[in-house]
Amino acid sequence: MLELNHIKKSFQGKSVLEDVTFKMTQGESVVMLGANGAGKSTLLKIIMKMLRPDGGMIESSLEKSRISYVPQSPSMIGNLTVWQFASYLLALHGRKEQTLEALRKAGLEAKKKEIAENLSAGQMKRLLFQLAVIEKPELLIMDEPTAGMDLEAKRQFYRQLAAMRQTGMSFIVTTHILSEAEQLADRLLYLEGGMIREDRLIEEIKQDQQTITFRASRQYNRLLLSLGYQYQDGIYRKLTKKTVEEIKVLLDAAVPLEQLEVTNNTLETYVEELEGEETLL
Repeated sequence: MLELNHIKKSFQGKSVLEDVTFKMTQGESVVMLGANGAGKSTLLKIIMKMLRPDGGMIESSLEKSRISYVPQSPSMIGNLTVWQFASYLLALHGRKEQTLEALRKAGLEAKKKEIAENLSAGQMKRLLFQLAVIEKPELLIMDEPTAGMDLEAKRQFYRQLAAMRQTGMSFIVTTHILSEAEQLADRLLYLEGGMIREDRLIEEIKQDQQTITFRASRQYNRLLLSLGYQYQDGIYRKLTKKTVEEIKVLLDAAVPLEQLEVTNNTLETYVEELEGEETLL
């Protein structure tokens, strides 16, 4: 469906993307993460065919009209009413007649005569999402899709997105809410220094490492710290790929383990490690 090979992009002599290579197949959902300045926005614009790369090749079976975008915030509203704003955007794609349908799905039919810029952040995000998906795109790109949404709006968003995933629609999403990323995507792309540092399935990441937590007497504090455990609020914690071996070491040392718990890794923990390593480089 989409393949990028050795994509490069610079602005005024400053390299933003140095060598980006990855491919997506139909129905995949990808979360794209990375520090500010890593090149995420530039890469998304290249995928949406809003920018031309300076080097590399893009192979895609998608026409530009089959890619929809949910921005973090709209770039143009002015003094347009909610109806006028929605109608204008849909008219650009020949779907003006679906304005009322989009407003209904966004729960904003009653606000159609209000000035669009007066909508709350959550209301605007709901509207932008419905305007994007009403075209039934093959690839949906979302930037912080639930920012400002209340809990019920998020639940509705997740339900609708899950239904669309069943149809084979593909997604690329950026978000700072990593627990949300686990619900929205199956795969992580982590950008660093204009290149993709990590390209992994999220389920694989979660199974890759586990966290051991327990309570123990403070008399074992020196030993546990020397074994790499962290201590906070009465709890010892360690992230490891060798859970069985770690617990055996504790038992051999006769450490009394209270409230022992072993949990799978989370995307949040994994990304924190990546960011920590990036800081040290």
